[in-house]
Amino acid sequence: MVALDACHTKNKKYPTLLFLATIVDGNNQILVLAYGIAPDMDTWCWFISNLKHCIHGLANPNVVIVFDRQKGLIDAVAEELPANEHIHCTFHLQMNLRRHFGAQVSKYFQRLIYATTKEKYEEAVTVLEEQYTNGKEVAEYIRAIDVGKYARYALKLSRYGRVTSNAVECMNGAFLKFLVYAARRLIFELWTYMMRCFYERRTEAQGSVELLTTYAKERLDEFEQEYGRYVTCHSDVNTALVQCNGSAEQFLVNRQLRLSCSCFESQEMQWPCIHVLSWCKSKREDYLLYVDRIYLQKSLAACYSHTIPPITEQDLQSVVTCRAPEPAVRRGRARTVRIPNGGGSSRGRTEFQYPVRDEPRLIPSQGPRHASQAEDTAGPSTQSSQGKAKRRCGVCRETCHRRDTCPVRKH
Repeated sequence: MVALDACHTKNKKYPTLLFLATIVDGNNQILVLAYGIAPDMDTWCWFISNLKHCIHGLANPNVVIVFDRQKGLIDAVAEELPANEHIHCTFHLQMNLRRHFGAQVSKYFQRLIYATTKEKYEEAVTVLEEQYTNGKEVAEYIRAIDVGKYARYALKLSRYGRVTSNAVECMNGAFLKFLVYAARRLIFELWTYMMRCFYERRTEAQGSVELLTTYAKERLDEFEQEYGRYVTCHSDVNTALVQCNGSAEQFLVNRQLRLSCSCFESQEMQWPCIHVLSWCKSKREDYLLYVDRIYLQKSLAACYSHTIPPITEQDLQSVVTCRAPEPAVRRGRARTVRIPNGGGSSRGRTEFQYPVRDEPRLIPSQGPRHASQAEDTAGPSTQSSQGKAKRRCGVCRETCHRRDTCPVRKH
């Protein structure tokens, strides 16, 4: 399953878009298939056509394409990859429902996503119409979306348990620190990141002696520890009924369809669920025969067998032959950092604090108005008990005399 998305770069001088195509390997690790830089969303066709040219087999009908419901992306995928199965990111669908009908509608929509049969899907829609406010309006909005784009029971191919485009969204966050650079530096940083990623994962995969990847082995080990709680009742050679002790829920296992189960996990994840594993144990068959090859350690090593050669930023200078675009000019006066005044704060700005002085600042006076004030205005000022400013001696800082009569100065 290939996830597609784009994000805006943070370079203010040359704003562009970073296009990404990602998959998830058998060890539940995100792998970037390709990335591209373009000025706007209108270049989705350019990116997908180049991706199809570089990744052989991308146009295979067995490849699932997942993306959010961007108008330009929907049209580009339909034009460039018409034979593939297209599904929508359920997270973005939920966000649209929350925006129109409130946050509580999400739990009802989750039941629709993971419904394993059409009967359970219709039952979940009925519950939505009866229990939720404006339920009929919500159900009408959901029915306008193709059920084959998001519901588990209606999907023709396996999604390996992934119903969103979170894989590509996570890489947008991982590349966030690189998005401030211009195009050439951004390409260099992404290239270096992928080179290091391939080396580390290739070394780990080639050094492992296990048959399965760590992700698949841990999950199947959990099933093997819990399968003893299940009882298997065989109907014939190919079908059986599996029930958990102390529970009324029952699951139908059928070997004719590569050991499918009514819980739908075997078909979704392409490994034996706990009910299929219980069936295999009762028949004394090796359940590893029903594990998809994507979870094999040798498949993981082959995925990262390609070596990405190192490059320098100077090497990219000879590759780029086009002229740099004119930087975007923002209309209006240039923005500056403004210091708020001391009168108060505005829009979350902190109030400006003036420096604190040890002594009051001397303010020149116009001379004494009365003869009785002549003594007080002779030197630097201080604060008296009555609240009036008094003068200090400029030499010894006392208030009982002036500078010209200071005894310290005479000595």
